[in-house]
Amino acid sequence: MVCIGRAAARDSLGTDLSQNGYCSAPLYNPINFYHLRIRSNGNVGSLIIDTGAPETLVFRSSLKRLGLIEEKTNRHVIGVLGRGADVFGLASIKTLMAGNCSFTDVPVLIANGRGETMLDPTRPDGAFGLHELIRYGAVLDLKNRLIYLQAGPKKNNSGIRSVLLQQGYTPVPVSIVDHHLMIRGSLNGIPCRMVVDTGAFLTVFNSDFITRAGFKTVATPFIARGLGGSTHVRMVKFATLRIENYEILNGSATVAPLNPEIFNSKSGVAGLIGAEYLGRNWAVFDFGDGTMYLRPRR
Repeated sequence: MVCIGRAAARDSLGTDLSQNGYCSAPLYNPINFYHLRIRSNGNVGSLIIDTGAPETLVFRSSLKRLGLIEEKTNRHVIGVLGRGADVFGLASIKTLMAGNCSFTDVPVLIANGRGETMLDPTRPDGAFGLHELIRYGAVLDLKNRLIYLQAGPKKNNSGIRSVLLQQGYTPVPVSIVDHHLMIRGSLNGIPCRMVVDTGAFLTVFNSDFITRAGFKTVATPFIARGLGGSTHVRMVKFATLRIENYEILNGSATVAPLNPEIFNSKSGVAGLIGAEYLGRNWAVFDFGDGTMYLRPRR
């Protein structure tokens, strides 16, 4: 990856990252998702920043427009909602540009889909996933709608923690488990682990966990769609949602039957934290040292 110019310096965090050699790209946020405008082999497109996607992905409907050629595989699509009948393909973006960042030879998965949801009708071309966020030592700033990437060898930048602590952020350790970004927490005092997923429109808990915990739910008219299928969702209200030592009070979340290969009582993974709570709490991710920072809006 190369940096064309310097990172945007909208605040003290941007200034620190720019001085440490990061390049940057703006994100646009039409509803809940964070879209990254790109050029794939010179062709204009957009990818959702998706911490819940283990790998970067492009939809088959966008292949031709983005100048990509698919190589077939027999690997079945697996997502939050289960295992689908579709199979992944493979492709490589020879040159991918975003903001003042330029990447070469970026591997991507290919799958069916157009990316729109009932609540968000925008149609991204795919998702910029966890593998690339870690590979490029990304700093993802949802408050300022910016992503910073390291142009040189990946290194930890201790200045990020100092800057964010001065701004009143709470650091939350995250870990990578089976290619998913995980945090520990609890729902109304019941311990659990959760996937951190900027590609999920709303926070969702697995139906099995909610039933075993004795929560009451109400029906909704909404349908969750994703890789692996679709399902009707219910709603649950909670008094406290703890994300490590950070607390969200008196909220609600959706409830749906999630992929048992990921979400089950043995693993302790009860659901995922979606874009609405990450955005409301101005999440900043430092993939270089495995920390997420949260702060209530003021």
